Amino acid sequence: MSERRWSRVGGMVSSVALVGLMVSGCSDGAAPQTGTQAAATCDPDADVTITVGERPTSDQAATLEAWEDAIAAFEELHPNITIEDEETKYDVSTFSALLVGGTLPTTLQVPFTDIQSLIERGQAADITSNVENDDVLSQLNPQLTSVTQDADGHTHGVVRAAYTMGLVYDRALFSKAGLDPDAPPATWDEVRDAAATISEKTGEAGFIIPTTGNVGGWLLTSMAYSNGDVAEEGTGDATTVTLDTPGMRDSLQLLHDVRWDLDAAGDDFLHDNNTIRDDLAAGAVGQSLNGANLYNSVVIARGMPAEDFGLAPFPEGDDAVGVLGGGNIQWFNPKATPDQVCAALEWTKYYFLDRYVDEEAAVTWAKSQVADDLPVGLPEVPVVSAEQYETYLGWIEPYVNVPRENYQAYIDSLPDATIVPEPAVKAQELYAALDPVVQAVLTREDADAAELLRSAQSQVQDLVDAG
Repeated sequence: MSERRWSRVGGMVSSVALVGLMVSGCSDGAAPQTGTQAAATCDPDADVTITVGERPTSDQAATLEAWEDAIAAFEELHPNITIEDEETKYDVSTFSALLVGGTLPTTLQVPFTDIQSLIERGQAADITSNVENDDVLSQLNPQLTSVTQDADGHTHGVVRAAYTMGLVYDRALFSKAGLDPDAPPATWDEVRDAAATISEKTGEAGFIIPTTGNVGGWLLTSMAYSNGDVAEEGTGDATTVTLDTPGMRDSLQLLHDVRWDLDAAGDDFLHDNNTIRDDLAAGAVGQSLNGANLYNSVVIARGMPAEDFGLAPFPEGDDAVGVLGGGNIQWFNPKATPDQVCAALEWTKYYFLDRYVDEEAAVTWAKSQVADDLPVGLPEVPVVSAEQYETYLGWIEPYVNVPRENYQAYIDSLPDATIVPEPAVKAQELYAALDPVVQAVLTREDADAAELLRSAQSQVQDLVDAG
């Protein structure tokens, strides 16, 4: 949900299509910045200092230590590059002002949903020549990295991570309910049936989603995609909000049926994205929807047994548009010098990409993960080619410490997945408007879903039209 996930992926499986990216035409009054200087030739041996955003905070002790170790190792490999790190993260409400004021770092992460707006306003460095001439960056999958390109094919960022939505389920509850945990639901009818069985046999919630903090709207939008409808059409000033659609209504009907007809949704209908993870980890929820990268949050951070964590492809209805997805793009400051951009690209490759294309880096990373009791081999949408990713999996195979067979359905779905990005204009406002719609359907049996959707559509359209 543009919740600003930070991790890495190298190019996506070659047959995965990224479609429907909508270019935002919003303008915040900031003067356009030119990025042409970034494509100029740099001196790779020049002494240069760069600032890097997203330094972990002091309360993230283990993550911060690993981050600082990585910087130290990078500077040892590149004695001419000095990194000054800071906690700055991307914030759409302050980005333009900080860029104009010259206080943004040399590089940080931006979400898929926002990169085209930044390119359109000249607020992202042009790194085309850097990418074309680089052994690592030139390997990234063009079907995924096209999201970083302008209409002329110039590149303005590096895709470092991608995700799709998935069905997260409790394998132990499936077994307890007499369901096969190796055959998870693939359709909404199967989700409904499994929810009823889980609730009847175990007394736990068979299926429920979070509904607050914009997460309800995010997941409802994901469900609508799978049921044949997007939430916005058009681009820029011509964007039309489309919430009162059959796909949205069918999605709400499923939630209504599980709650009111099957009594299989538990008794908490105001979950946020933290409490749903708490309940998943505690074995109190049989099925839910979320980003497919949820393992660390529920297993590592909350103690769910690794063997109980199940992940399946996002369920599909009739005429699915695709699966909602997104990811993280490393952005480079258009005010940076060519030498700074080159140095920032070296850091990006070192920290996020090298392990997918270099055996020594892959093994070193895997060993360090194991030493820190962290997972190796989690399912992910790879950003390198299918062939290169298989090579990478071979490098790390001796260190894999997660039951990949439990995610086989999800892994098998990736080569044929059609990934559709989040709404490009006012996405968070759209999700916020849909939260109370989801809540109403789950808390009022007679809620008029169509009327609620029409009201939300009008509300968000006004925001889009206002710019």
